[in-house]
Amino acid sequence: MSKRQAFLESVCKENVKDFLHFIQLHNKVEPFDVEEVVQEMSRDQKRALWGQLAVLLRDILLELPLDRWEAGVKVKSAANPESLQVSLYTVLVLEDVDTYSALLEIAHMLHGLYVLMFDQVSQEPLQCHIHILFIDWWTKGLKEKEKFGRTAFLVSLQKSLTLKKPGIEIQRVWSLRDVLMSLDYTSEDNRQIIDLLLKCFQHPVFIRHDEGKRFLVYIFSWNVSFIRIIQGTIKDQLAVFSKSTTTHITEIYFRAWKKASGDFVEKIESSCIQDFMQNAIFLHRASPVLSKVRQILSYFHTKKDSHTVDKMLCNLYRPILWTALSVPNFEVRANATWLFTEAFPVHDPDQSSQSLDEEVQEQLDKPYFATLVFIWSE
Repeated sequence: MSKRQAFLESVCKENVKDFLHFIQLHNKVEPFDVEEVVQEMSRDQKRALWGQLAVLLRDILLELPLDRWEAGVKVKSAANPESLQVSLYTVLVLEDVDTYSALLEIAHMLHGLYVLMFDQVSQEPLQCHIHILFIDWWTKGLKEKEKFGRTAFLVSLQKSLTLKKPGIEIQRVWSLRDVLMSLDYTSEDNRQIIDLLLKCFQHPVFIRHDEGKRFLVYIFSWNVSFIRIIQGTIKDQLAVFSKSTTTHITEIYFRAWKKASGDFVEKIESSCIQDFMQNAIFLHRASPVLSKVRQILSYFHTKKDSHTVDKMLCNLYRPILWTALSVPNFEVRANATWLFTEAFPVHDPDQSSQSLDEEVQEQLDKPYFATLVFIWSE
């Protein structure tokens, strides 16, 4: 009997020890490579394998009382969770086949099991194997990928915010980013995911990680209404953010704005950038947040050599800045003057050269600079 046939016949409750032996040989690399053997199987053999795995998994789950799984207890028995883990490994080598209904049945059983263990998300091998299975399921675009992809995305989000070294999970979140676009923002079923997404904007490690930043930029394109919620979450954290973290946050805003279009770019400009402009004008000068708001706006000011940035700043400052420069309140005038000098000249780059020169001269002739001298002399 060939090893391939022997392996196939071992996938059952009666021969589970032989099955484990094959997996142990695989883990030693030689002389048996499970992935290679499965890839070389015929289509009928693969279908038989998935069917036998489904039966084996069902037998294992039936032997383990439901309350033991719910309690997260490690069961020690002849059919222990280790056999489930190795079953999962063989599932991961799925190739393109016409029919994999038995494999889909396995995925559904594991999903039900995973939901029971969900409150105890951990790095235990059993959970990790199921997690990887669902990631691969989404990546390969298999049937009902939205269901399994959502679970994988949710678990990776949770792990990225709780593990001491979340780098791998942050990378997985980024790789699963398109799952987000398959979710309904208005559905209560996704409330937990929304809460986790907002926590990502509060997590310094996530904010500083390359894939983490790319993902946070991506979130701005999920739903227009969510942008305002993101802005509120970040503003609530500015007081505790370090200068370095604020720099990363600023880059996220800028990249999100550059990538946005249509309603999304308008929302980012009005609910985020212009909101910071208004805060920079009206915050008390003793506020611990003012320096962070100014840091964010200064970053945009340094990008004024870009035509699109210069025009955006002009459009957003015009409705608020000139009025603030002449109000009776001294602090408001002082804040507005700081903005004016930082962003100077505030002009529309689409104007003709003559009109642009006239507008700049008009700003120089107005009493804004006299106000500035007065402020610094105080």
